[in-house]
Amino acid sequence: MPDNKTPELPYDADNPAERQLWDALGDVSAEEPSPRLRQEFYRKLAHASRPTIAMKLREWLGFSGNTGWLTATACVLLGLGAGQLFSPPGHDNGRLAALEENVLMLNRSLILDRLENDTASKRLRGVMDAAFIAGNDAEIATALLQRATQDRVPSVRSAAITALGTQVKTPEVGARLMELLEQAESPLVQMALADLVLRNGSAEQMTRLQQLADNGSLHPDIARHVTTSLTREMI
Repeated sequence: MPDNKTPELPYDADNPAERQLWDALGDVSAEEPSPRLRQEFYRKLAHASRPTIAMKLREWLGFSGNTGWLTATACVLLGLGAGQLFSPPGHDNGRLAALEENVLMLNRSLILDRLENDTASKRLRGVMDAAFIAGNDAEIATALLQRATQDRVPSVRSAAITALGTQVKTPEVGARLMELLEQAESPLVQMALADLVLRNGSAEQMTRLQQLADNGSLHPDIARHVTTSLTREMI
């Protein structure tokens, strides 16, 4: 530090203007703020610390994560679609149809993502959502069939079997189901497929299932389960 600087002083000792300013500040009395000023200060401080309406809305919708932004996108699309519903007659309805299609595609993508999620609870949620549209979407039905036969969590497999329901009678799912049943080597997969046929299969599928049980294509315990179940239904 240069010799002409005094460390104890908050100004340049050689500058008369700075010295005069600090000498004047030293004569100012340090009065305590009035009660009214103190109260107003703390009121504004408390008000500034409160979350705003926008912050509360963002937290409620979950905009801080990816799921929140997907929710926001869906809300925007739905809002625009609702606005189109109340538009004057003669307005171009093509935009409304496009918005509805976008919402359906978004929902479909979310379901497919959940069905492939690493978390069992997310896959289970995807199975529950897929049950409502599997009848009109072959890809969703196939994804459900995969959960019913290959998922490592029994509750997810059981839920997928229930969600498929009568879809096993459709040509696409039914053919894939019987193909998997004939090729499956795992007893767990065979059991899931056999239960799916026993619950919702057609007469033709039931007959084919009994044939697989009789010719040794199924695990012995599953073959006995199939024969017992089919015999019980015939009585």
